[in-house]
Amino acid sequence: RQVAEFHQALSIDSLIVTKLDGTAKGGILVAIAKETGLPIRFIGVGEALDDLHVFNAEAYATAMM
Repeated sequence: RQVAEFHQALSIDSLIVTKLDGTAKGGILVAIAKETGLPIRFIGVGEALDDLHVFNAEAYATAMM
């Protein structure tokens, strides 16, 4: 729901998803991408700036399986 609200208010064109430090939370990416149609550009897997990575859908799907 947050993505929809931000998109309505700001007309966002892509997403950065943070706090993905475990695969249990990772399934939400599929739902967000499907619902919004917005591309995911970066994911954050920790607290530091170095923990922000370019999102690679193929590698992500492989890791989830």
